[in-house]
Amino acid sequence: MKNEFDVIIVGGGPGGLAIGCLLAREGVSSAIVEKDPFLGGRHRSVDFHGCRVDSAIHFLVSLAGAVEKTSIYNFFSLLGLPLEYKIVPWAMGLVTKEKPGEIGFFAMDPKLGAANFFEFFAFATGVEMGDTAKDELMRAANICADMSEEECHKVVKISFADWIDQNVKDPIAQAVMHGMEPIVGAPVKDLNFGYVAKAFGAFITSGGPLIWYPRNDTLENTFIAPMVKYYTDHGGEVITNRTVSDIIVEDGKAKGVVAADNRNRFMLEKYNAPVVICAIPIFEAAARNVLKPEFLTPDWAESIRRCAALAGPDLSGFFLLREEIVPRDGYGWIHIFDTDYGIPTYVGDLALGSFTNAEEPPGKQLVRSLVVGSTPTSRFGLTPPMDTVWAGHGRWKESVEKAFPGFNEAIEYEGMNLQLNFTRYAYAVVPTEIDIQSPNIRGLYFAGDSIWAVGNPMSDKCFQMAFPLCERILEYVRA
Repeated sequence: MKNEFDVIIVGGGPGGLAIGCLLAREGVSSAIVEKDPFLGGRHRSVDFHGCRVDSAIHFLVSLAGAVEKTSIYNFFSLLGLPLEYKIVPWAMGLVTKEKPGEIGFFAMDPKLGAANFFEFFAFATGVEMGDTAKDELMRAANICADMSEEECHKVVKISFADWIDQNVKDPIAQAVMHGMEPIVGAPVKDLNFGYVAKAFGAFITSGGPLIWYPRNDTLENTFIAPMVKYYTDHGGEVITNRTVSDIIVEDGKAKGVVAADNRNRFMLEKYNAPVVICAIPIFEAAARNVLKPEFLTPDWAESIRRCAALAGPDLSGFFLLREEIVPRDGYGWIHIFDTDYGIPTYVGDLALGSFTNAEEPPGKQLVRSLVVGSTPTSRFGLTPPMDTVWAGHGRWKESVEKAFPGFNEAIEYEGMNLQLNFTRYAYAVVPTEIDIQSPNIRGLYFAGDSIWAVGNPMSDKCFQMAFPLCERILEYVRA
């Protein structure tokens, strides 16, 4: 097997594949080293009792309006790969045992912009805002919208909660902004203001976040399979079943990696390259000592530690129903709030399998759940105790039963998995922003969604950073 390359990419998820394709397009010799038998990471499909479906609910988000403005769309256009999409209505659903079989809907309307938050707050709490609170909230939104990307990067040391307390005086407006947790999936005290400013400002500049998904197929078939083919067709090497145990550094320069063959743990292999790209989560690389302490400056080490503190799994549920219980002509994706906890409490998301283009057995219905593992009701932690996981799973089922009676009785097969949350760890309050290039090791670079405290949401960030990363590596290699 060949072991000399210009670039070694550690990890074959969306981030590793994105940079790999751009380098292959430029004729750079590279290899992706992946621990699993296949590429794709969290964009893989899974088989579940006759269904073929995404391993988790991963809808895509644009903060710039049209899908055509997203990094992933630009990436696929550059490579000449087709990308058809559909817009996903961002729906909130309110359930209560007082009204079995009913669900109150509220959907974000991009035409309303920041006013969406006025409507959302009234929907989720039953409290209408007065003009003073609305004016205050609009003032805060305009502050965020006026901030440049560079200004957002400068305030990653400030938590969003602290910014609210210092800059928003109206108590109702404060409550609205502190209540953004169900939307961003993490407590506002844990999020840096730079990231939230970019997201909140989008309600002014672009009418709010736009949610979308591939039109006709799963994420694996739409994104991963075409990228793998493009990468290998353009000379990229794929090395699977290999776990990288060491990044080789000599005289302050990257020289390659050492990997263990997962099929034979006694065999170590060395792959040489003047450039190494770590495309696995940076906190995972540090925890496994792939990134040794001497590779990091003290402020980088602290930033990685804070990101790791926010890293934890979300719970994905799979429910194959004997018959159709959830109407297919309603919203295919719902944020569920349950009022039976005293105040409307976010318990998780519901997505129809058909809405995410899953294969379903005839006459059956596949329903998916997402229980976010970083909210007060479901704080799983990095190694969650199973009683906490089962409690979150149970709350979701109880709430869905209120909206769609007969749901639990119709379950023929039920399954779930725990999967690292997408991107939320990167939005930690940090002393310095982790960048795509090592601060003290030449030839060592980083890709994937754990880099940058300010960037596009979810998996689009992997493609956003691939472009400048490719430019830096080409400059280094060709020099």
